[in-house]
Amino acid sequence: MNKSALAVILTVAFSSSAFAAEADVAADIPVTPMNASRVAVDTSGSNGNIANAVDQAIMDAVAKSMPAKSVEEYKASQQAQQPVGVDSYGMPIVQGTKVKTVDDAPLYTQQGQPPAIAATPVPTVAPQVRGSSDPITDSVRSKYKPHQEVTIAPGHGELIPVAAGLQNRIQTPFKDALVKTADMEVPIQTDGGFVYITPLSQAPIGIMVGERGMPETMVSLTLMPLDVPPVMVDVKVKMDATTKAKHAEFIAKLQADKEKNDFLTEARKGPTIENDPRVNTEHENRATSLLAEVAGGNIPNGFDITTDIPAEERYPCDIVRMGMYHEVGQRMISGREIIDVVLVKNDINGFREVREEYCLADDVISVGVFDRATLAPGETTELYILRDKLYNEKLKRVRTRPRLTSSY
Repeated sequence: MNKSALAVILTVAFSSSAFAAEADVAADIPVTPMNASRVAVDTSGSNGNIANAVDQAIMDAVAKSMPAKSVEEYKASQQAQQPVGVDSYGMPIVQGTKVKTVDDAPLYTQQGQPPAIAATPVPTVAPQVRGSSDPITDSVRSKYKPHQEVTIAPGHGELIPVAAGLQNRIQTPFKDALVKTADMEVPIQTDGGFVYITPLSQAPIGIMVGERGMPETMVSLTLMPLDVPPVMVDVKVKMDATTKAKHAEFIAKLQADKEKNDFLTEARKGPTIENDPRVNTEHENRATSLLAEVAGGNIPNGFDITTDIPAEERYPCDIVRMGMYHEVGQRMISGREIIDVVLVKNDINGFREVREEYCLADDVISVGVFDRATLAPGETTELYILRDKLYNEKLKRVRTRPRLTSSY
């Protein structure tokens, strides 16, 4: 039997069954009639044969056009409902799966650290809150103060924190500080014993500072520029007794030379008198050679020596300024000049300096100290004074008149 014959038979069977009984038709249609008075509805029956056949035909047609999985799920839902068990959380229990029910909620624990790997252990380093990773820089930073005092011996070094990009001042005990450094780009200025330096970066700067002309007084300073305010450093150089005495004598000589040069400079600014050794270079050289010859223990040509000194001329220097014992012990006289040899003794405590200007007067041409200018307690030296012998006679020849505006 082919498919066409089967379809005709089903159609005839369906038509004959549909018109067999009106009551059966009304009962088989699962829809409430719009007018119950016209169509008798039998509510006593459930599902008839025709309705079941129609439903099955519709489902078969729909099943052919739907995925196989959707049809299986639908068929499973249409099966007779069986009581399904649920677990303690209200979830359905799938058959064939064993579910362990618990009375209490499970305990959850925090996941631990991953297992250790067999490798070389790495030490844990605490993070640095401030400072840098360089321990030397951190040590210098801890020493920072706006005003610092550093005591150091000659030939030794010191690390000093300074401000980067700002001017810093370093005070030294030297009269004329000499600064030596390999960094020629750093601005450095000196003013007597003060050193002014401005670091241009945070790179360390090494300098050596000492007295100009005395390299044995040099000290080494390593400046560490930091982001801090400007610094004023007071460097105290701790010298031994020998170096300290040599330094004091050196400073005294520098001061004496400076005062002598200043005196000669001022003297040359006045009117030039040919025979005045105080302003004439030729006579200045002669005065120097005379005093040098006397300091060597000789008597210059044309001079006679005597120890008979008038009492009023035995102490020619200013005793208040000199502060030490002094007395004229010898006098050399020529036709125009007088040379006094003065004994000076340090009869008090501490080092004392012999200054030529303490013995200057109107009749004095030149004063010189050739042996030593700084005396320790108990030490002595000679001081030489060249005088103009005719000075008093020149004053006598000067004619003066009484002033009208005063009694003198």
